[in-house]
Amino acid sequence: MDSRERLLRALRREPVDRVPISTYELVGWDWDSWENRQPSYRRLMDAIRAHTDCMYMLGFPAPNRAARVTVTEWDEGPSHYRRETLHTPRGDLTCCTRWDNGLNTAWRFERLLKTDEDVACFLSQPIDPGPPDLSAYTVAQERLQGGRGIPLISVGDPICVVAELFEFGEFLTRAITQPQQIDALLEHVAPAVYRELGYLLEHGVGPLYRICGAEYATPPYLPPTLFERFVVRYTAPMIERIQAHACYARLHCHGRIRQVLPMIVEMGPDAIDPVEAPPSGDITLGEVKALYGDRLCLIGNIQLRDLETARPEEMRRIVGEAVAAGKPGGGFVLMPTAAPINAELSPVTERNYMILIETALECGGY
Repeated sequence: MDSRERLLRALRREPVDRVPISTYELVGWDWDSWENRQPSYRRLMDAIRAHTDCMYMLGFPAPNRAARVTVTEWDEGPSHYRRETLHTPRGDLTCCTRWDNGLNTAWRFERLLKTDEDVACFLSQPIDPGPPDLSAYTVAQERLQGGRGIPLISVGDPICVVAELFEFGEFLTRAITQPQQIDALLEHVAPAVYRELGYLLEHGVGPLYRICGAEYATPPYLPPTLFERFVVRYTAPMIERIQAHACYARLHCHGRIRQVLPMIVEMGPDAIDPVEAPPSGDITLGEVKALYGDRLCLIGNIQLRDLETARPEEMRRIVGEAVAAGKPGGGFVLMPTAAPINAELSPVTERNYMILIETALECGGY
């Protein structure tokens, strides 16, 4: 059974030869990726290509053709900065991002919306997304030939777009004290989100979509009533549309999902990730499997911090317990919750990834 068939059958909760293994953002067959250009990652990436099942993650940001944006960039020591100024009919909005040498991540340290007037400016700006560039999808399909895996299309839902306009604490404060304002922003961005998703689906992009954003509205950040108001109302139509095009919807939601899990299941996704174990989450993989394993493919739930710090025997135990909890009856993909961001891969992290792969191969067979 090749990786493509193994993953698709797991998503459908059909029998497979072994538990599929994904290394998430470490995409073995994406030769342009940061990790595949770092010498310290070479041995691990070789093992990932040889022994795991690739979900080749892609994003397709669509430019807002109605927006006028001025960009300023500069360097300070080991850091690169980018300031963007959005010129709206009502006034200018600014945000700023920093990248540091040797790290594969970015910090948005100034968010676009900070005041009520900023919100009014944003709402005055039409959103007219242009067609996404699909060339990366064509490249991914070519690289996955021979059953190496499947494309994984990452899309943000309306709450993802809205929450990331604010500093997170500011978003939570406004969600609780001014929920009507969040409603207005969701209504403003949702049509553009749906148009972008529709374009991808209508052009045959798939088969698996990862929908991000729900974690911004889970307890303890927001109560379940606001999860239903801000997430279910806007994300359920995305799931329906994805499935109507014979594709699979995977809901991405870190953190404590116990109280909102019934609402997630009722939205009808094919899969959920990363089902974080306590203390990061508040429900075990085994509990979710017992409650909803007949309705969901579960993807997870190895913590990155364990990959970065655990002793060898501890790492083997963690992986073995995850496989034992998720494996029965199929519908499970073993996967870390995140990926390393440092340019020099730690020998401990490399060793633990190797243990993850070896242990999953040893105990994941059916």
